[in-house]
Amino acid sequence: MPNTHVLIAITCMISCIIACSSGLYLGHLLFPRLISKTINSTMKLVNGTEAYERWETLPIPLQFKVYFFNVSNPDEVQNGAKPIVKEVGPYVYDEYRHKYDITEDEDGTYSYNQTQLFSFNENASKPNKEDDNIIVAHLPLMAISLIAEKRLMSELLGTVVPHLFDNPKNVFLTTTVKKFLFDGVNINCSNGGGTVRLICNQIRRNAPAQLKVPDKGVDGPFVFSLLSYKNNTHDGRYKVSSGVKDISTLGEIYAWKNSSTVDAWKPNGTCNNIYGTDTTIFPPHRTQLSRVNVFQSDICRTVNLHYNDETEYKNIKGLRFVVEKDMLMSGANYSANKCYCLKETKGINGEDGCLLDGALELYRCQNVPLVLTFPHFYLAHEKYRESVEGLNPDKSKHEIFVELEPKSGTVLRGSKRVQFNIFYRPIHGINLTNKLAHSLMPVFWIDEGVELDDPNINLLYDSLVYPMKILDGVYWTLIGLGLAIGLISMVWCMLFAHKPKHLF
Repeated sequence: MPNTHVLIAITCMISCIIACSSGLYLGHLLFPRLISKTINSTMKLVNGTEAYERWETLPIPLQFKVYFFNVSNPDEVQNGAKPIVKEVGPYVYDEYRHKYDITEDEDGTYSYNQTQLFSFNENASKPNKEDDNIIVAHLPLMAISLIAEKRLMSELLGTVVPHLFDNPKNVFLTTTVKKFLFDGVNINCSNGGGTVRLICNQIRRNAPAQLKVPDKGVDGPFVFSLLSYKNNTHDGRYKVSSGVKDISTLGEIYAWKNSSTVDAWKPNGTCNNIYGTDTTIFPPHRTQLSRVNVFQSDICRTVNLHYNDETEYKNIKGLRFVVEKDMLMSGANYSANKCYCLKETKGINGEDGCLLDGALELYRCQNVPLVLTFPHFYLAHEKYRESVEGLNPDKSKHEIFVELEPKSGTVLRGSKRVQFNIFYRPIHGINLTNKLAHSLMPVFWIDEGVELDDPNINLLYDSLVYPMKILDGVYWTLIGLGLAIGLISMVWCMLFAHKPKHLF
């Protein structure tokens, strides 16, 4: 009989070891490999799959929110006072993206063009409307004047400013939201004399994307708008990885406009290199050590995001990555950014001629002397913040971030938040600027973001989160069963080890 109890105890211990080992094997080896293999197969871009269709046409529109800085004291600024601004907005547009002319290449990449279509969302914008009047920095006047000064033509330009801009009384523009963004503000390049033609020909030769000019030989106004050049058009041809050959490269941009580099920054550095994804797709298997890189064509550079925290969105756990202050630090304080210093934008500069912390000149990128910052000069040098009144930088409102479901790399939510500014200062030959104080004038900022909606959250939950919970349950059930059997065997041995022998 004693041998029988010993055999039972040994059997229980063996069962314990088998159950625990099975749980550990399944939970740490087999299940993770199966999940990883399934995710890799599901996420890679193969024509005809759901992943490909979601990549080709975004299943939900991005939310494109625009905020303007309405100038409260334009007449005082004209006479040297510090600008006082008040944020107005948001004006919300649904941004639809669709890829077309897609070609599949033998090296595991796709090449494509992508259209963006903006549609005003009245409900999300309430009570704001597109026909709201705003008083903002006169971007066409100031930009053309700054460029003319750079080319030693500002005195000549000064003689025709009244004709070009309809006798402006100051350096501010009173217009509507829709005109400023899409319909456009006219620059009168028709019916002028020789100087007007000379200046307008110069403008035509160097027209930025924001300026629509009539065909050569056709008389008519030039039309300036902030976003019409982006609406229902594409920004150049992309070449990206399908992830078929290497899932870790999924969505990686290898080329834009048939080049792996841009020509917007100094050549002695990495600033011109193109790498990262387009913000809508990321490789799976993200961890806290992962670097998230995003290429943004509108600012001609890649943006690096760093791990910040674990998050949860609609009951799905995620990892939050954010842009840190190093993105816009001056080269004097962060050597990797030295190649972003062009010394072509004069205003409030450091001793080295570069912009100070928190600002990036976009002259070569957009052919306009705009300056990029975070909204409300968040993380910007105090000289920029002190040059304007009415700004309220807030990390929670003005930080760039993305939250990813780590297993699949799916975007749960995210926002690109940037502000566009222009230097206000006296410009030789432009009488309207004679008394201006030096300031970095904020014009508008955008929050381009997405939050995964309920149908797509449910799809992600049903296809990934719920099956993982079942597998996790199986893992812990086997571990628990093994421990329970082990405990029973131990109790069994203890009980019978202390029984008097005559009982057997």
